Amino acid sequence: MLEFTLTALPLLFIVISLWWMCMGMWQYHTLAEAVNSTVRTASVHGAGCAGQTCATTVAEVAESLASKTVGIPASQLNVTFTSAASTVPCDPLTSCYTNSTAWPSQSGNTALTTSISIAATYEFSSAISLWVPGSGVHSFNAVTLGANATQPVIF
Repeated sequence: MLEFTLTALPLLFIVISLWWMCMGMWQYHTLAEAVNSTVRTASVHGAGCAGQTCATTVAEVAESLASKTVGIPASQLNVTFTSAASTVPCDPLTSCYTNSTAWPSQSGNTALTTSISIAATYEFSSAISLWVPGSGVHSFNAVTLGANATQPVIF
């Protein structure tokens, strides 16, 4: 029983730690892929869509990004949409669900050489920090996961 206790407790800690590390890596990959996919989609709604039905708003792009970040709550995701004419901060992402401003901004994206970008950050906290000495009973140490993508305006 002593040998089991001496091996099972560290093994249990390693298994739980591995699970949380995998969860963090999965959320980072999800965030990076969602930002890349959303900026690629938005890049085809630039200068050629000014005044057309293909023009998109900040709300549409924000909802598109939120739908692609499976497992990451939009209320905990901070995003900045940047085009040649404007920068729209969404802290958190849900605050932009009602923003009807055109994005990418048609006024600044008249040339196909301009770029748009999306930057996102998410605070990932793990329960592993409960076992770190001196971290407190209810203290979770957070790690900021960030992703950004830039794409030239294609259309």
